[in-house]
Amino acid sequence: MSVRDLHRKPFDDGTTDKLDLYRGYLRAWLPTFIHSPQSVNTIQVIDFFAGPGKDVDGNLGSPLITCEEVRLALTNARTGKPPVINLVFNEYMPDKYQELVRCLEGIRPELPEATFHHSQMDFHVAFAQWLPLMQRPKTANLLFLDQNGVKQVTEDIFQTMASLPRTDFLFFLSSATANRFKDDPSIRASLPLRDEDFVHINGTNVHRRLTEAYYRWVPDGKRFFIAPFSIRKGANVYGLVFCSPHPRGMDKFLQLAWKQGGDANFDIDDDRIDPSAPFFPEFAEFEKPTKVKMFENALERAIKNRELKTNKAVYEFALRHGVLAEHARDALKRMVRDGLLPKQTFHVSYGAWEKVAAEPIRFC
Repeated sequence: MSVRDLHRKPFDDGTTDKLDLYRGYLRAWLPTFIHSPQSVNTIQVIDFFAGPGKDVDGNLGSPLITCEEVRLALTNARTGKPPVINLVFNEYMPDKYQELVRCLEGIRPELPEATFHHSQMDFHVAFAQWLPLMQRPKTANLLFLDQNGVKQVTEDIFQTMASLPRTDFLFFLSSATANRFKDDPSIRASLPLRDEDFVHINGTNVHRRLTEAYYRWVPDGKRFFIAPFSIRKGANVYGLVFCSPHPRGMDKFLQLAWKQGGDANFDIDDDRIDPSAPFFPEFAEFEKPTKVKMFENALERAIKNRELKTNKAVYEFALRHGVLAEHARDALKRMVRDGLLPKQTFHVSYGAWEKVAAEPIRFC
């Protein structure tokens, strides 16, 4: 199988969407820790497949996006000394690495508050080198793994990242490759998929289904949240997988993703919904995306079975289904209107989740 080099020509729309999500999450993530030096003493953004820094037209790749967003966050920060900031960029290919170094040398003087680290290593070597520093208890990590293909984020790597304190990570998957070469043992060994999964996988939903399977690799007993964002490039579907151990991280990512369509940059459920078209409340049931309808049905079943008994449980349930807190609130209100729940006020949000006491759901 040949490996496509996306830096040989201008970034396509799919790559731009991927980088926009990365930029957006950086912008939401950085202030959380820059503004709270009492809880962390080090912030690390680690880009393990950094590339040359730009495409052939000079469009910014992930390393320069990282630098721009760190500079913006520091500019907007309140007075006071920020935590130590480590910016780590690794690129294995020699020609890309040399270009990356030139890009970073050009921007380094504009970010004296950050310490730059760049390396030309195999991913697994770089990961092992930085692992002890990522494991420090007062360090916040954001990891970006823009791999080619599907083979680098193995079960061991995934579980190690999922076990790190204060660590969110995003990785790219060539999901179409996984579907096309599903009988290749080397492909299957790198993925959490089972034979029965392929009964439900098609060329459109492959990334969503593949992302769901990563829950199998989450360490036992750990609260964890995973969300996909599918990206169509021509006839193929690829995508990002976002992972966070904390509801706040998932909430922030989902807010960004839903501004770009939910969990895809195309009409993944074939809803044929035009966001610019007028909205008619009397036809709301037919206007909702399938993803939201599926969530509403799952939530209703869980409520009827009394599997979810508090506002906090409903909030986490929504995050694990990749929908917003407002979708959960709307669904609960509909259940009240339909007589499935007694009239009550639902506080389903990150702010409500953060409070010590949970609010019980009242049942009929």
